[in-house]
Amino acid sequence: MAKKNNIERAVNAEALGFQVRESYKAARTNIAYSIIKKGCKKVAFTSSSKGEGKTVTAMNVATALAQQVDIKVLVVECDLRRPHVHSALKIAPTPGITNYLNNECEISDIVQPTKVENMKAVSYGAVPPNPSELMASDAMNDFIKAVEKDYDYIIFDTPPVGVVIDAIPIINKSDGVVIVVRDNATTYPELNKTIDILKRTDGKILGVILNRIKLENTKKYKSGGYSYSYGKY
Repeated sequence: MAKKNNIERAVNAEALGFQVRESYKAARTNIAYSIIKKGCKKVAFTSSSKGEGKTVTAMNVATALAQQVDIKVLVVECDLRRPHVHSALKIAPTPGITNYLNNECEISDIVQPTKVENMKAVSYGAVPPNPSELMASDAMNDFIKAVEKDYDYIIFDTPPVGVVIDAIPIINKSDGVVIVVRDNATTYPELNKTIDILKRTDGKILGVILNRIKLENTKKYKSGGYSYSYGKY
């Protein structure tokens, strides 16, 4: 329960300090200028391992995107083994993406409103025995093609690529991927492995977001123990 509450607080824009909010806006700008195309921009978020703040970072960047004028954002839960989007955004876990992919419901049944204006989300539905197959399925392709007509951005919260391969099909369907790294936790070998996997699978790396920077390690980004920076790889 404590972990769930921490996730919810970290995605609460009112609880974030000024520098943290500005860092997310900077990440928003960098992402926008890294994808030059008309129509919906699809961005995947991944990490090297669990516990690096991937979901929190993805949700806060999505929120920053949705705060722009006339920008519509859809968040999609793609980490079907350890889903956290529903708890981060305080939405129902079901029905969700797995229910749609198994032909149990329609898209309109799984797209849920959030407390953020112009941002909607799709939860996981149920933890399946075959997440990799579902993410790579024709049904998932059809889902993305259907929803991208209605949104300016789709944010995919994918599993850590350093742990499982589930994220690769979604990353390949995206316009780019952002790697989330936790200060003083993620190791250089882990990050290098993640970068190597993404390069070998033709993932377009947009940049790296370093979060949870300890205050004694930096004077540039400070705010209540949470600090974020964005770096182009």
